[in-house]
Amino acid sequence: MDTKLNVLNASSKFDSVFDLLVKKGQEALGEISAYLKLPQVDIVLSPAPKEYKSDSGILGCVTSPYVIDILLDADRKDLPEVIRNELTSVIAHEIHHLVRSSLGVQEETLFQVLISEGLACHFETYFNGNKLPNIFEELKDVEWLKLYDLMVSDLGYSNFDYPLYFGGKDKTKLPNRAGYWVGYNLVSTYIKKYGGYAVTLAGSPAEDFE
Repeated sequence: MDTKLNVLNASSKFDSVFDLLVKKGQEALGEISAYLKLPQVDIVLSPAPKEYKSDSGILGCVTSPYVIDILLDADRKDLPEVIRNELTSVIAHEIHHLVRSSLGVQEETLFQVLISEGLACHFETYFNGNKLPNIFEELKDVEWLKLYDLMVSDLGYSNFDYPLYFGGKDKTKLPNRAGYWVGYNLVSTYIKKYGGYAVTLAGSPAEDFE
């Protein structure tokens, strides 16, 4: 069974962009398959409820080893642009996570998750003109090592506060998406020193990046 794209539209929220979603989704899978073998998984595209709407208009997550959920803000006037500019890279990010997990790599401790997110963010750049992912727009001038120093005490723990490190739970302590930025730079530092790419490093344990 191949990767299956599912666009949920019983709400009619996607009526005006349904064909575009299907087209760009299928094109995304074709592009990604040039780098990674696509997993046997359902990719579900659905309208984002209020609590999951983001400033980028799109949010992805691996719900299980068999499902990737992509939530889009169907109320945005620029939704077609979000689909054209962001859908492929978001799908690529989540597929990289699934492939890494299927290779038996652990993603439990904070450090392991930092590396996995960093690699997935690097994989995104294959599909956006080798530019920084848009989620880093407000972080690109932030010194990542200073953020990393604030995380050191929890690096080995699996019961870390995910919303704090990755979701902007308390911006007086860490900015939103700090963990992604730190992970991206940890991986960048490793690649500059030892070589490799997000694809060739997909099965490398986080401990290799220490």
